[in-house]
Amino acid sequence: MESSKKIAPQIVRLKTQLVSQGHTRRLLAETDLTTFRIHCYAPGIGENALHAHMNEDHIFLVLEGTALFLGLEGEIARLTKHQAIVLPKGCFYQFSNCGQEPLVMARFGACKEKDDWRISPDGTRIPGRTHEQGYVAPVLIENAYFE
Repeated sequence: MESSKKIAPQIVRLKTQLVSQGHTRRLLAETDLTTFRIHCYAPGIGENALHAHMNEDHIFLVLEGTALFLGLEGEIARLTKHQAIVLPKGCFYQFSNCGQEPLVMARFGACKEKDDWRISPDGTRIPGRTHEQGYVAPVLIENAYFE
């Protein structure tokens, strides 16, 4: 297979401001098939209720802090720095920051089509980004960064 155009690589920097409340997510890079984000969660904060993505595989890599991942049967894993979890499409999960410090994770998503959608364990489709665990606006910690 030949390429008729030059495709440039993307260089990204794993840097995000830490939060004392809520969470942040920032898109670092995107291709036709993948997304790469950096997320930061305050202690006790998670994202979404138990759900599965039906068209997208995920990998979460803990860069700082401790993440508790739950599945249909309860606890899947408690991950710390330099540990990752691979969640194939259709795998039910949710997670939260179970530590005392901000949780910083890199998130890789891969799908053949950009029409990813989620379902709850009862099969109900979950629209868009939801905040079932209680949305809290992020509060950034002044001059505190993961990098």
